[in-house]
Amino acid sequence: MQQRTEPSPAAILISVAVLALVLTVALGPLGFVIGLALFVLMFAGTKHKSTVELVVPMRARSRIRRLSTAGRIAIVGEAHYQDAIAEVARNNSGPASTRPDPAVAATAVLVPESADRYDDHAVRVDLLRGDGSAVTAGYLRADHAATYQPLLLQLAERGEVGSCPARILGQRYLTVHLHLGDARLLLLDHDALGTAPTLPAELQVGITDEEAHQYVLHRVVNGRTPVHVIAELRDCRIAKGTHTGEHTLEVLLEGERIGQLTYAMGLRYDDIVREWRTRTGRALCEAIIINEGTRGLHAKLLLPK
Repeated sequence: MQQRTEPSPAAILISVAVLALVLTVALGPLGFVIGLALFVLMFAGTKHKSTVELVVPMRARSRIRRLSTAGRIAIVGEAHYQDAIAEVARNNSGPASTRPDPAVAATAVLVPESADRYDDHAVRVDLLRGDGSAVTAGYLRADHAATYQPLLLQLAERGEVGSCPARILGQRYLTVHLHLGDARLLLLDHDALGTAPTLPAELQVGITDEEAHQYVLHRVVNGRTPVHVIAELRDCRIAKGTHTGEHTLEVLLEGERIGQLTYAMGLRYDDIVREWRTRTGRALCEAIIINEGTRGLHAKLLLPK
């Protein structure tokens, strides 16, 4: 099929100039005015077309992939982005009287920059605005970036960008800390629960009764351990032992029970879980499933201290 070509702007302008000259010779001053008007119209149209062609289409927005929050790291370079950080902090701040914690919560996305001229393993940290756009807040420290960047590049190849909670601290000078897990267990392997918030992942807590639910654990891990997952905590009653009939919290993966907290741990986390459920609708937490050899698969919940 023959390819259609557009005349160049120079050829169009030359043609209009020749037409204006012919009109001037044939019609006198009136022809000159008509030719000049045609020249101006064609020049303006060519300029507009050139401008439109220079517009670069917006890159399709990446799907946000939730990362593990089981860790705390600081970022660097905030001095260069104080105005942007302050904007996010200002928009995310509630009334001072309702914020006992001086830190301002935000959402960060981690963007690998493999072509950075200063660092081959650079990872940029952006903070999300309320409208979904992002502003740069700084970078991961070089040693952190070298560890996290390979995984983030894998996500980028799939059209995904890693996200984690962030906290903005300070008043005159603002700093940013990320709630980000270790790179070895960074990806939450089961995202069926979407982007619902999880309890702060600060302390590993064991559960009981897992031996009766090994089939569920094996199906979830599918031969891979350790695996990082999202679990749900729900109210239940202890069915046997010294505390039979007492309240505790059962643990579910993908809607199926895998065990429960001990009576003591149920007491410790009862109020926290109730408050979290009231705020978010469900009491979700991160968990790590490990293989303990002859003892089978076990889950360690990541819960607040």
